[in-house]
Amino acid sequence: MYNYDSLWRTMKERGVTTYSLINHHNISSHTMSNIRHNENITMETLNKLCQILRCQANDVVEITFDDEEDVVRMEAKNKKI
Repeated sequence: MYNYDSLWRTMKERGVTTYSLINHHNISSHTMSNIRHNENITMETLNKLCQILRCQANDVVEITFDDEEDVVRMEAKNKKI
């Protein structure tokens, strides 16, 4: 499961708004919707967010496993990649 709570904190600390990400840094509104709903984003987007915010990936997203079922599902997904 993806958790973007750290992104919201980092944005607040840096004074960066969702509006500026969309309108000044070309982060799509669809991507911001994915983030709001704790869904996946591309590594390219993660890199871009890190560059904009001058931070590391863990300042943007945390990957957590709620239970064993999530671990199994993630492993199965990774085998398909």
